Amino acid sequence: MRRWTWLAFGLALAATAARGADYKTLRNLNAGPPTQVAPAGAASVQTVQFARIILHPRDGKAWALAYSSTGFRYAEDGTPNFRFLTWQNGAAEADLSGFQRIFDEELKKAGFKSDSGDSLFGEGASSANLKVGVLVDDISGRFCLDCPNPFNRQGIPATVTMNANWEIYSALDRKVVARVATVGGANYNGKLQDSVLPAVFEGFRENVRQLLAGETFRKAVAKADPVTFAAAPQALMTPIRLAPGAVVVSLSEATNSTAVVFASDGSGSGFLISGDGYLLTNHHVVGGSKYVKVKWNDGSEAVGEVVRSDPRRDVALVKVDGHGRGPLSLRHDPARQGEGVYAIGSPLGETYQNTMTKGIVSATRVENGLPLIQSDVAITHGNSGGPLLDEKGQVIGLSVSGMMVNGAPLNLNFFIPIEDALRALALTPAPADSPQVAAAPPKAPAARKR
Repeated sequence: MRRWTWLAFGLALAATAARGADYKTLRNLNAGPPTQVAPAGAASVQTVQFARIILHPRDGKAWALAYSSTGFRYAEDGTPNFRFLTWQNGAAEADLSGFQRIFDEELKKAGFKSDSGDSLFGEGASSANLKVGVLVDDISGRFCLDCPNPFNRQGIPATVTMNANWEIYSALDRKVVARVATVGGANYNGKLQDSVLPAVFEGFRENVRQLLAGETFRKAVAKADPVTFAAAPQALMTPIRLAPGAVVVSLSEATNSTAVVFASDGSGSGFLISGDGYLLTNHHVVGGSKYVKVKWNDGSEAVGEVVRSDPRRDVALVKVDGHGRGPLSLRHDPARQGEGVYAIGSPLGETYQNTMTKGIVSATRVENGLPLIQSDVAITHGNSGGPLLDEKGQVIGLSVSGMMVNGAPLNLNFFIPIEDALRALALTPAPADSPQVAAAPPKAPAARKR
């Protein structure tokens, strides 16, 4: 798919030839009155991000008529030589900026929650759970480039209409939850000079209004709201004592208690630290989400609730059903330079879930007043929040960041010491149990004879 810029309009206008068969349709193009959008009301609604627009009119179609009393040459009989714009770009992804501004303006006017971002369903752009994308598969326009002039129809410099196919995507559910088709446009009364974009934006605005006024959109945003989660200062947190469990102390079994964590804009990793379903991860993995989806190594999934978070220390605590999985054993002795360590995580997402890599503790550091473990063990995007284990399978830290130059890793990776993570979230370790190697996730117990 081509990345499309507004230069396409200018090129088409300069290069295309007249098509008499399209003249009548485009010359009489007009748009109806704007749609009135009822206020969203006081009911809680999810935050929405406009994330993508793709244009795909039929290639070779004369989609717009442009005319001018001075800018175009006349035929020998004195009739104006109208210009037609044709589409030659295939499916083209448009620059978001102008469309996003229009979408956010209408969203806010109607009382919905907007959260703009720069990426579609990717990492780190926004805490919005609902992403909106649109495919425009038909567009028609009529533009007078130097109005008023003798050929201006009804004093309207421009009209643009379009067919828009909307998709609403839930980052939490990782699927499209609603589809809406709109057909609308607008008459533009401003002056057009070097660009037809102002008129195109107004045609798009009418389709946004139709989307927001419809029952399908309103039902989608009114569903369970993953409200913005504000982390409480540590001093105000009520201490939580972690429950004991069948502590995992074997490297080979540690992946059973490590999971992929899906939040609003991407994914990271996390691991169980208690027998009652507390899972530790990074704050930057959960972002502003109140709820996340957790996927275990056997493919089973569960929705977890972010119960507390510390942005400065970059740690978060999620309550989730562990389905009988045991927590990882937490080591309370500090990391030692030169000791062997293992990282578990999901580099580049769920495709490589529970990848294990090996390295050593390179050093211990203090950055911005916070202790860090430095290691050459390999990690990348998606490892964030996963455990760093010693050679006995005990957790000594969790992945947080790495250094790169021009996209190439430097084997300078950093981990939050487990004791510091517990302290930041006001967590008290479980009483020491007799360690035992946890088996694979338990199956349903067989019926016992009485």
